[in-house]
Amino acid sequence: MPSNDPIELRTDRQLLFDPLFLERQDGIDLVPQTPFQDPAPVLAADQPWEEAGIGAFNTVAYENGTFRMWYDAMAHEGDGPMHRALCHAESEDGVNWIKRRSGDIPFRGSTDNSIVARSCMGGATVFRDDHAPAEERYKLWTKYYATDEEKARGRGTGLWGLMSPDGLRWEFAEAGYPLWNGNAADSHSICSWDEDQGRYVGFVRIKERPEGRQRTCSVGIMFSDDFRTWTRARKIFEADKVDEDSPVPRLGWRPTIDFYTPGGMKVPGCRNAYVLLPTAYYHWEEDAFPSTIDVRLATSRDCINWWQHPAREPFLRLGPDGAPNSGMIYANPWLIPVGDELWLYYGGTGRDHREETRDPALSGVFRARFRRDGFVATQAGYGGGEFTTPLLSFSGSRLEVNMDGSAGGWLQVEIQDADGHPLATHRLDRCETMRGNSVSKVITWDGDADLSALKNRPVRLRFAMRSMKLYAFQFCA
Repeated sequence: MPSNDPIELRTDRQLLFDPLFLERQDGIDLVPQTPFQDPAPVLAADQPWEEAGIGAFNTVAYENGTFRMWYDAMAHEGDGPMHRALCHAESEDGVNWIKRRSGDIPFRGSTDNSIVARSCMGGATVFRDDHAPAEERYKLWTKYYATDEEKARGRGTGLWGLMSPDGLRWEFAEAGYPLWNGNAADSHSICSWDEDQGRYVGFVRIKERPEGRQRTCSVGIMFSDDFRTWTRARKIFEADKVDEDSPVPRLGWRPTIDFYTPGGMKVPGCRNAYVLLPTAYYHWEEDAFPSTIDVRLATSRDCINWWQHPAREPFLRLGPDGAPNSGMIYANPWLIPVGDELWLYYGGTGRDHREETRDPALSGVFRARFRRDGFVATQAGYGGGEFTTPLLSFSGSRLEVNMDGSAGGWLQVEIQDADGHPLATHRLDRCETMRGNSVSKVITWDGDADLSALKNRPVRLRFAMRSMKLYAFQFCA
């Protein structure tokens, strides 16, 4: 039965990236969208401290007209194990990057490098925390591999938090760390301050060993009020029966699929809208064949309950054979609004997960671009379709939609009362026919867009359309 309590929209943009607003529908499908992935990396390995390549775990942010990247550089320490360092680069356009010299941390006797945090870090995520004091403005979550000397002083290996006033000089947050609480740590753990929830939210990897299987990895979530004391990791996303029952040529002793990195992040500019971009690791034979990784998409309005399309197609796809993103790709935080687009950066490599040899030319940071709100489209084909929302209330004064119609596509909107009867002034036949492709098209009835008289009144919206993709709607102030 439909709820009698309206969904309070206020003036917030509402993404149509799950079935929430499809109370009744006919001829409508939810269709996942595919970003455009630039074929060449925007950042490649060309420095001595990157001799083993650019790693998978990077962070890109946009601040005061400058793109900033904290990237994962890999090098070999003599004949010993591979070491990773957190490095810093900047760009004016998000495509051409300058690797800034920090001058603080030596690499093989020289400080002429872009390293900002010492080696032995795996999976560092950086975020700007305007909620915190100036000396803690930037925060970092990472798996830190303590040296024997550090262990002797009491600093253990595990998931650590670090803090910085500028994103360049880092200090450990000692209290409460290293953090375990059910997380596996050795992945790209992602953390940020969430204004909607008024607390820190962390997405982590959980490892389990079910009977008869080598291991499965899933996505967990943790919360904190102070960045130091965290709740225990709670599982929120994992491979399900659809994944496990998918056909494979020969099934070995491994699970068919694991989710290696969580990729959880908030959609910028949208209240209570989150995406999960987990890396799907495929390995169904005993030698872990094919040992390849791409990126899936799930959506949520509360960080706990996640929806994904049953087709399970990748959101980010591997590049062509032999390319530096042809073997494994990992979505990096964060989603960056640029004009009418969202930009998402991701780490790529041309090797698979089994290969030990690392060719620096087969690695890099790549960029994907897609329209604002363009995760999933509520779509009608050439034959047309319509859907009606649950009961809503709003506080804005006009209705805007993010829509993409073909040359023959159109859209109209009707406003109904709580019982589903059309309001006389806002019937479908009085709505101007909307055509074209725009992230902010204003809906009018008899040429009038003003909805002030309907503020805070329970209503339903009926969208009728043909050959149209609808991504979002908003009652703007």
